[in-house]
Amino acid sequence: MKRITSLGALVAGLVVGLAAPPALAAQGTLAGTWSSIDTDGSSQTLTVTGSGNGAYAMSLFDDAATLCGGAPARATGSGRVEEDRLLSRVSVVCLPGGNLLRGVIGIGYTYDAGADTLTDDFGVVWSRG
Repeated sequence: MKRITSLGALVAGLVVGLAAPPALAAQGTLAGTWSSIDTDGSSQTLTVTGSGNGAYAMSLFDDAATLCGGAPARATGSGRVEEDRLLSRVSVVCLPGGNLLRGVIGIGYTYDAGADTLTDDFGVVWSRG
């Protein structure tokens, strides 16, 4: 299966204001754009926006999702910080056409403050930018 599922859990247990610009710090430590190469070799981009109180909106784009038979996919939903993780619940749409896959997928990410990376439930490491 494609790492669209890797949207899940981002980490938190974060220190707000950790060398982040003031506007970013106001949204929470995990806010920003993250990128990764999935286990199947496709490119993924994760956009995280938030209110700074542990609640986030999340949008993931995978340019060749296994879950969609190699077609691009977008997953959108919400995330919340629980202990040292960001847990997300997202709906996945295969593109083009917008075929919504049934059900909501949960994905978790763990934040490494020292490296400023996220690692999802599938072992994929996400970097800012």
